[in-house]
Amino acid sequence: MISAFAQSSALCRLPLEILERVVIELDDDPASSPASVTLPLLLTCKRFHRLLGHQTNNHLYAHLFRARFDGSAATRRLGELASHDPGFSFQLRSYCSALSRLRTGNIHADDIVQTFWSCFSMMMEDDGKNRCQLEWAGLPDFVDKFVRERLHENSENGWPAESEVNSLAMWLLWFTSTEERLRAETPAQRIQMTNLILPYVLMPVRYATYFAPHTHFTLPLPRNLPQPPHSFLTVHGPYPQYREGSSRRMSLYQATDFELGIPLASVAAKLVYFSRREVLPVDIPPHLPRTRAHALQLGFGMVTPTQEDINELNEHKVAKLIPNATKPEELAKRAPSARWDDDWNRLASCSHLFSPVSLKRTHYTPGLLNGLWQGRMLHPDDIHYGNIMQTAQMPAAFNEQTVGLTAAPVFMHLREYHCMDVAPNQPIPGGGRDGFGGIRNAWFPNSMGYREVSHGLVATCQERTSFYNEYVAGGPSLHDESKCRGCQYRGTPEMVFREDDAQLLEVLDEVLADEGMEDVEDDPEEDDPMEEDPSEADTEMNPDARCELVIKRKCDGILDIVLVGETDMRHGQAWHHYKFYGRVREWDGLIALIRVPIPSVNPQFLGVWIFTGYVVGGQNFVGNWRTTAHPGEPVTFESAFTMSKRD
Repeated sequence: MISAFAQSSALCRLPLEILERVVIELDDDPASSPASVTLPLLLTCKRFHRLLGHQTNNHLYAHLFRARFDGSAATRRLGELASHDPGFSFQLRSYCSALSRLRTGNIHADDIVQTFWSCFSMMMEDDGKNRCQLEWAGLPDFVDKFVRERLHENSENGWPAESEVNSLAMWLLWFTSTEERLRAETPAQRIQMTNLILPYVLMPVRYATYFAPHTHFTLPLPRNLPQPPHSFLTVHGPYPQYREGSSRRMSLYQATDFELGIPLASVAAKLVYFSRREVLPVDIPPHLPRTRAHALQLGFGMVTPTQEDINELNEHKVAKLIPNATKPEELAKRAPSARWDDDWNRLASCSHLFSPVSLKRTHYTPGLLNGLWQGRMLHPDDIHYGNIMQTAQMPAAFNEQTVGLTAAPVFMHLREYHCMDVAPNQPIPGGGRDGFGGIRNAWFPNSMGYREVSHGLVATCQERTSFYNEYVAGGPSLHDESKCRGCQYRGTPEMVFREDDAQLLEVLDEVLADEGMEDVEDDPEEDDPMEEDPSEADTEMNPDARCELVIKRKCDGILDIVLVGETDMRHGQAWHHYKFYGRVREWDGLIALIRVPIPSVNPQFLGVWIFTGYVVGGQNFVGNWRTTAHPGEPVTFESAFTMSKRD
């Protein structure tokens, strides 16, 4: 009941619309908290408290959210109902609390994991506003201080922990890496940072590089595998790592129990490392020929770099920093946060290796790898690296010099081919048991052969022939709704996936398990060392007692993606000639590429290598390369690489 004083006060009789306008006009300082504006009004009288409180006025707080933070990513990923006023109102309070904790500068706070999750979510949703809020709150200095002072807390035998807080810190450090901040670091600070994060970069035997081991092509795994997947025990722990259930449940907008996987620390660490190593240019040896023409004049016909080739390395970054400014015309076409949709979908869908997924999200945007890529790969010294692999304790001086670290350029020009769901087409099966190639052949059977033809690729495996259409950037869609078997079966190109379908899938999975499964692609050479433009997601959420997430997206008709390419002539003359072939794992968008030297003077010396990793943020290809020289060893020589697409 409103008091007599309140009833007689003209101020307390103001209409709600005017009160809301007062709050909106007062909330003009992006660096302040909305509470600093609303709290004095809430304390004015009971009527103000009732009308302007977040329990009763989600509309007002949703408006304040949209004014301060970015919301397009939530709509794409969680749907319109998930990001209606109640969801935005909740997220406003969550984000503002995190910003307040950041401004304290306390890197030892008990709730730092919660703070980092909020910051991580804001960066994954950033269209411009979120980054500004986080920078005003001091996130760049905050996370930099945390990494320098706390990254090696709770270490094991000297090695930094692969903990939730460290993983988030690695990603926030990458998100806040800018050209200005990198240039501002002193040489001593840069060396300190690279030494701190180097274990995550160079030790895949300790730190997971993928959401599921690359030995598997088809996921999720059935529960009744004839031979359950297992890891080999090394002095550094089990390898490969199975990250089953490595996730966090949280409230996100209207989703009160949303599960997100913990991001891979090793992926972010590679980007942080290479970005700092690129601050200083590669030295140009003065004895090298100036250009290719000059080299030929001097009689150098063999593969060798020129000064011009080194200059090209320095002109293009292999770890492209995240753009923090977008032109208005570009914003109208595509939200900047869309570059993180594949990465976010991986975290939302790829935490459980044995559970069927009812919400079918995309984890690789068709066409991402099409074009010219430039990168660097790290080479530790064989002997030094081998000693570290066999020693549980981290060396007292673990740095680039003690592991004999060098780097080499990588160039590849790739073409992307799609196997479309058109009768009678079927994709090439995954490689695995009974003589199939497994990861050592990019998940292709050893008997698979291919040839590129006009507008496509013909792949053959035993008696099966499959046709893959060539992806052309900006070209017509390869998807024909009138011929797509999936569209014909559904009667519509729209695909609808419901969260509650998981219960049905669990039952079906148990039935299939009882009947037995075939064609389980499990890579034998690592199981037994003795043997040889995505469619926008749209969702609906029930605002009542429990919210069911429903994802709708357009069918693209893609059954499989194959990659083929080579080092072009100009870069091959400098860095050797290679051919590449590989494919994309649908479950999480993991890419496997085989690099084969094109016959030259010493093809055996160059070797056949496997590059496996993810496209991060739509612009960086990050992962590990490994040699095929020791096929029977479960843990073999491998190291890091990072590449970026040339414009």
